Amino acid sequence: MGRMAALAPGSNIQPIYELLTASTGWRKCIITPGRQAAAFVPWEKFTAQPIRLARGTAIKVVTRAGKNEHTVTLDPERWAERLSEALEAGPCHLDVLGGEVDWHARRTRAGHWLVSKSRPSLPAAGEAPLAAHDRAAHHALRLDSQAVRALFVELGLFAPSGQPRSDMAGKVQQVQHFVELLRTLDAWGQDRVRVVDAGCGKAYLSLSLALWARESGAAVELDAVDSSPDVVETVARIAASAGLADVRTHAKTIAEFVSAEREPVDLLVSLHACDTATDEALAAGVLLGAKALVLVPCCHQELSDQMTETVKAGAAPARDGWQGVVRHGLLQHRLADIVTDALRAAALEALGYRVAVVEFVSPEATARNLMIRAELRRRRDQRAEANALARYRALAAQWGVHPALEKLLGERWPAN
Repeated sequence: MGRMAALAPGSNIQPIYELLTASTGWRKCIITPGRQAAAFVPWEKFTAQPIRLARGTAIKVVTRAGKNEHTVTLDPERWAERLSEALEAGPCHLDVLGGEVDWHARRTRAGHWLVSKSRPSLPAAGEAPLAAHDRAAHHALRLDSQAVRALFVELGLFAPSGQPRSDMAGKVQQVQHFVELLRTLDAWGQDRVRVVDAGCGKAYLSLSLALWARESGAAVELDAVDSSPDVVETVARIAASAGLADVRTHAKTIAEFVSAEREPVDLLVSLHACDTATDEALAAGVLLGAKALVLVPCCHQELSDQMTETVKAGAAPARDGWQGVVRHGLLQHRLADIVTDALRAAALEALGYRVAVVEFVSPEATARNLMIRAELRRRRDQRAEANALARYRALAAQWGVHPALEKLLGERWPAN
């Protein structure tokens, strides 16, 4: 049955889930997050409908945040996963328009579902044919824009002729989704936005974000930071060729950049920085007072090694309850990934940020598809910060780990 069955066997939401994961019998599904979930869900409205493609039935999902919309087409298996994720995100309202009956459901703060039915709001049409897919997708970066094409050519996403490379289609989609996820941040609501890309590499995502901002009428300054002089030289050349004037490059470590920096930062991004480099970027964002941080972690070796040692030494209180996992090296390694990023999310919440952990791209594109997106709260919530710190300490104690993040944050890490 999928994840919903595992979540709540016998739940009164089950008939609706079964209907929505069938190929026929429903016409539209609408999910809106409740007030408690709105801070963690990166969309304000989630709409889905079955459509007809040449390869068969698929589901078109449109997520809206403010004036921005993101559209994706999913096969039935991936749709079932995405539906479960949306329903499990927290309190929400669910409306399903069906052929014979409409369903209405509300998930409470306690996780219970209140379900009702009503007459169909759409006129009966028997087994009406599915709508054909609307191919006019809404993208943050318009591929018919000369500036976008010029940048994508420089990044190697397009051929020198300006035409898309078939083998880079997934990377282009990744860029589009990245910009979609970031353009709803509150940090853009000001005259000039300063962005830091910590451990920038080729900076194809942050350069694309800078171009989107410019094309949208926003003034943006991008600081690309990498310890390799050759890397930042390449970034500088790409930025100049693409006409991005407000891009500065720094051949420094993240720590060196932070110690020399005096200007305020609005947004810090770090993409696929290995192991504790993600923690260095997180600490940099906090120390520089970033209003928002977006992290896409890569490998998680530090805590994986610590967990291996504590489990072997019997110094991890959680070991006994997780014997079914830790007895397999691969599963323990994956668990270490989850523990690492859960600690990072809790740490950011303890430091005054609202945090959402979302799927960056499809797992088919890359296994490293988790994104931690954090925005500084406009008003401090001491109770929420204290609860987050308690969660952080409890999880670290359960596995007997000591993340480098605490030392990297120095005096900013809560002492008590």
